[in-house]
Amino acid sequence: MHNFNKGKYMNTSSNWIKKGVLLGIAITAVFVMSGSGVAGVEKIWTEKTTVSNTDVSPVGSTLFRGLAEKLSPAVVNVKPMKKVTKTYGNFPYGNSPYGMPRMTPPQMRPHGSKEFRQRGEGSGFIIHKDGYILTNAHVIENSDSVQIALSTGGLFKGKIIGMDAVADLAIIKIDSPDPLPVIPLGHSNELKPGDWVMAIGSPFGLDLTVTVGIVSAKGRSLGATPYDDFIQTDTPINPGNSGGPLINTQGEVVGINTAVMQMGQGLGFSLPVDLAKKLIPELKAHGKVTRSWLGVSVQDISLADKESLKLGVDQGSLVREVVVDSPAYKAGLKMNDVIVEFDGHTINNSRTLPKQVVYTPAGKEISIKLVREGKTIRVEAILKPFPENVMS
Repeated sequence: MHNFNKGKYMNTSSNWIKKGVLLGIAITAVFVMSGSGVAGVEKIWTEKTTVSNTDVSPVGSTLFRGLAEKLSPAVVNVKPMKKVTKTYGNFPYGNSPYGMPRMTPPQMRPHGSKEFRQRGEGSGFIIHKDGYILTNAHVIENSDSVQIALSTGGLFKGKIIGMDAVADLAIIKIDSPDPLPVIPLGHSNELKPGDWVMAIGSPFGLDLTVTVGIVSAKGRSLGATPYDDFIQTDTPINPGNSGGPLINTQGEVVGINTAVMQMGQGLGFSLPVDLAKKLIPELKAHGKVTRSWLGVSVQDISLADKESLKLGVDQGSLVREVVVDSPAYKAGLKMNDVIVEFDGHTINNSRTLPKQVVYTPAGKEISIKLVREGKTIRVEAILKPFPENVMS
């Protein structure tokens, strides 16, 4: 994974840098960085496995060998390109072979500027025979062009169809004269800790590298956004794996490999494919994702909160602030309300609510169940699109 504008990236996603490493690799200038549905939009992926039960054996070497043989052709190498200008200063000192500074004659000093192409490296996988490819947004962010290398050796110019930096998801399209192999998308909500999974990708540019591990945990947050919901896996993934598939034993994609923890081993993180399936139609139709906004600031319930505020509940999202003129404000939500249900979904803590709100269609009227001073009530709210100047 890769980001050409490193300074900007670190400013906007500092928690990624502190807690995790995006799996990108730039190999020319050599620096390493590791919705809602849209009505009427054609689904561009399949959920039917391409591997029958007779094709694979119980968990073991033959199972993963069979999966790798069948699915690797649908995994691609994503090569983002960017023009970079390097400026040379007129410095008087050069490097000595003996480790001592030496004077360089003015006529021998490098000066001026030179333009060159910087190439990144990442992974992706084909979700539709017409050439739609899924990858991470950070793999192609800030690129001037994208090349896609197939396992067969074919090289294509990629067109960016849609990209969402918050979810770190992107769709690329290539035009191939022939139908392309695809990997079906599974259901990440069916994963359990301990399930076997396999990753295919291009770590450090090593195409079609296959690694195997298990699901270590679900619902992990790395602090990048309030909507983090990663699958944690000990499957070995490295810089260059970003955007590649995490595959279950049925031959279905259950995650998109995205990040690794810097200070550890066997700590990889993948975006759940169920989230990707929510966003793909909107990315294809509009090129971006429009998120919804409720307009509250929430926190978990502490024992002190429960006792001092006489909340009457142990779980939920405790409202600490309501934005004036927001959907929550107009619905009558107040500070110290505890939201326990949103649009039919149980809210257990402060992390659950943002994930439900942000991918509910804007304009939808939703029912909110809350507890106020020990009494359960319901209010109705109409969600608005997420304001650009609001961060939470």
